[in-house]
Amino acid sequence: MSLSPFSTREVAARRRSRSLLTFVLTGAVALGVTLPGVSHAIPGGKGWQGRYTLTIPTGQVDQFFHYACPAAYPVATSGGFLPNLAAKIGMVVLGDGPRLDITPVGYNEWAWIIGWPSGARAGSTISFDIYCVAGPA
Repeated sequence: MSLSPFSTREVAARRRSRSLLTFVLTGAVALGVTLPGVSHAIPGGKGWQGRYTLTIPTGQVDQFFHYACPAAYPVATSGGFLPNLAAKIGMVVLGDGPRLDITPVGYNEWAWIIGWPSGARAGSTISFDIYCVAGPA
């Protein structure tokens, strides 16, 4: 008698899906590491714009934040954020990527839309940083 709520066919399909996902992720990592001309971001290296910490007012239910690249590195390729413990409680990330709210699309800026359905807690802060590149040669 099997204790699994899934049939043998469903278990096999799930294993194949996990195997395929592992294969794809491994391939993506390998390509990112071995393609010529690909350079990886070095924390604190050129391209990083520096950490900016934003204090979120108590009770705030939504926050739009954007960070622009300098003229020397006008293309934002990624962005990161780190909320403190107070900010994590109830936090929902609604958007994280290039600015799509402007025309033309602002690939020189990275933006975040973050929400707290019940309001942000007292003492909430979020640190942001973006990585910018010079663009196509």
